[in-house]
Amino acid sequence: MNPETTLDILRLLGVVVLVFANGFFVAAEFALVSVRRTRVDELLQQGNLGARFVKKALEDPDRFIAATQLGITIASLGLGWVGEPALTHFIEPVLDLLPEAWVGLASHSISAAIAFAAITFLHVVVGELMPKSMALQNPEKTSLFVAQPTLLALLVFKPAIWALNGTGNFLLRLIGVSAGGHPLVHSVQELKMLVEASEESGVLQDTEREMIHAVFDFGESTAREVMVPRTEMVAVEADEPLEALIHLAIKHPLSKIPVFEGDIDHIVGIAHVKDLVRVQHDERRAAALRGLMREALFVPDTIRLDALLQQFRMKKQHLAIVLDEYGGTAGLVTLDDLISRIVGEVSDSFDKSMPEVQRLPDGTALVDGLMLIEDFNDHFNLKLKDENYDTIAGFVLGRLGRLANVGDTVDADSVRLKVEALDGRRIARLSLMQNKVEGSTD
Repeated sequence: MNPETTLDILRLLGVVVLVFANGFFVAAEFALVSVRRTRVDELLQQGNLGARFVKKALEDPDRFIAATQLGITIASLGLGWVGEPALTHFIEPVLDLLPEAWVGLASHSISAAIAFAAITFLHVVVGELMPKSMALQNPEKTSLFVAQPTLLALLVFKPAIWALNGTGNFLLRLIGVSAGGHPLVHSVQELKMLVEASEESGVLQDTEREMIHAVFDFGESTAREVMVPRTEMVAVEADEPLEALIHLAIKHPLSKIPVFEGDIDHIVGIAHVKDLVRVQHDERRAAALRGLMREALFVPDTIRLDALLQQFRMKKQHLAIVLDEYGGTAGLVTLDDLISRIVGEVSDSFDKSMPEVQRLPDGTALVDGLMLIEDFNDHFNLKLKDENYDTIAGFVLGRLGRLANVGDTVDADSVRLKVEALDGRRIARLSLMQNKVEGSTD
């Protein structure tokens, strides 16, 4: 084998090595930005040695990515420098076998063009697209494979990376741009999109998706949105005998009942029904509630639910009286209300209340007037809005502009809402059906 042939073979081997080197660094870069930190931590706890190198790379992603980009650049430049002449040298003899009229004096140019196309094809397909797809589909396995060699390359390239990063940061400062890092964090909206994607791929069930979304929205909701309004509150006068509390406890399956003086705006404490057990056979049974009630927790109606949950934990309370901006009683909220905001409504065997939504055989839906507009929209896939009211009953009142009567209807979006039942002046029940009337009032 003559020296020239040996050199050509070495050049071809160099092409193969450079293509795979390019693919290696591409896979390393995409694997790093795709692998989940939580999964890496889990592998570390399981004693996986490769996970240590991945963890180290994730601790300084800027330098790791700089090493992969420098490796890609060097491999690409080397491929152009070595690959095109090597392939041209092999293609030219083949073209010389063709009639001179076909190629003539342009045989070298044609060989170079074919070699360039072949090198480009190898570079893009084998050196870019394939490793990128592999890294994105299996970021965990890929990162475990590439982390240690890339960290070794980082040590080799360290002086060059330091110089290049320094130059780049200096130029950025000249144009007034600060050099940012790669925190690899997600916004709440991005996390919601990830949850949606996980449900679509079958990783999460629909109920799990709804619960996770509820957790994200929990801190944005206020006590006003989940409270039992004052018109629905069950309370007892402070001067009433314990018998009154017993009757209320039998009639309403409640464990805690607010105690007021004069009217509902002056709540002075909370009566715990379980305290009745202590005094059931006591002579004080006929005494007033004052000696039995406990201190009440008061919160503004604008308090966010995460802050309210913290108050419950600190005060060791499960019920709070919600006050409006004037200091009057707006309603009450319990720990169960907060839990229901995340996991959905939970009823026990004593709860005989009607569900918020009932489906009738004719397709009509009966809706509780106290159902929140937000929940109503989610349930029926609508987009009703009202800045002044939180409940669907309030929405209808706002549209009517007066007190409601049974039979009143409101057209909104693609549905018609009809008042079916009143509780005093409050809309207790509404029916919903598809609106066949042209032109919506929403």
